[in-house]
Amino acid sequence: MFKLAFSAQVTVGLLAGLASVGVLEGTAHAGDAPAPKAATTAAPAAPSKKTADAARKAFGDGQKAYGAGSYVDAQTNFVKANELIPSPQASYWIAKSIDGQNKTEDAIAAYEALLADPEVSKIGEEKLADAKLRLDTLKATLVGEIAVDSNPLLATIAVDGVVQPGEAPLTLKLTPGKHRITVSAKGYQPKDVDLDVKAGDKLKQTVALERELPPPVVVPVAAAAAAPEPPPKQTEERSMVPAYVTLGIAGAGAIVGTIFGVQALNAKNDFNKTPTTELADKAERDALICDMAFGVAITLGVTGVVLLTSDDEPAAAKAAAPKAARLQLAPYAGKKSGGASAKLTF
Repeated sequence: MFKLAFSAQVTVGLLAGLASVGVLEGTAHAGDAPAPKAATTAAPAAPSKKTADAARKAFGDGQKAYGAGSYVDAQTNFVKANELIPSPQASYWIAKSIDGQNKTEDAIAAYEALLADPEVSKIGEEKLADAKLRLDTLKATLVGEIAVDSNPLLATIAVDGVVQPGEAPLTLKLTPGKHRITVSAKGYQPKDVDLDVKAGDKLKQTVALERELPPPVVVPVAAAAAAPEPPPKQTEERSMVPAYVTLGIAGAGAIVGTIFGVQALNAKNDFNKTPTTELADKAERDALICDMAFGVAITLGVTGVVLLTSDDEPAAAKAAAPKAARLQLAPYAGKKSGGASAKLTF
């Protein structure tokens, strides 16, 4: 601290010395010719020795008070010294004295005034860096005041999701940075407001809420009468009589074919023993009837089996279903032979 005070005293001494030099230079050139009327305005007169001594004493008293922690007295003395001989050194210690009294806003103003002085570089790089750092630190801790008013009144206010005590209108003290204010009231839709608060801000925010929409009216609609189910299709049981008759005729044909086949074989044996025209005709006639009977038996037998195993399908289903292969059998008879013909379609 002694070193700091000594440096400050030396600085003030240098200022006083420069002022004395200015006075001597003014005296030495008193006999010179007067400057032309168009010359620039002369520099302000250097302080007198009495003023310089008073400024030096006030500055020293301020240093002693600051070192003792008496920041109010220090501020008073530094202000006195600065009024006698304005200097950035005195302004620096004025800001430091105010800062020591925890007067944040006043200290910020004093630091800003110091840094705005064109001759601030004369305080030295160390004090200049200290002033800038302290100003930034104070601004960061200075809260912003946001006066929130709502329409309707007595709305609930939440900051960053935390409900605040009291109701609108309400003044919020927020740290610098981004915050979200949520205003809500019964019967109204809540509304969010995003703010970027700066240190020392004093803002007013009015939030108008919109009423909630009434719930939609639900009109009960009578349940539509269920469509009557179509009556069950009455399916007629398929009669198996045609199949049985067909199979019976087929069986009879097989029996007749067998009988005439046996007779044809006997007639052939008799013809072999005693060849006569009558035996030849009989053998040929019995063989023809045998072939025809077996042809009818085969045809009707297949038809009877189909009638037994096939199911009746609706006409629409039959129309939609792909056509299947079909086998048709029919008996035939010639002058000298007989049998059955088959036809396959697909």
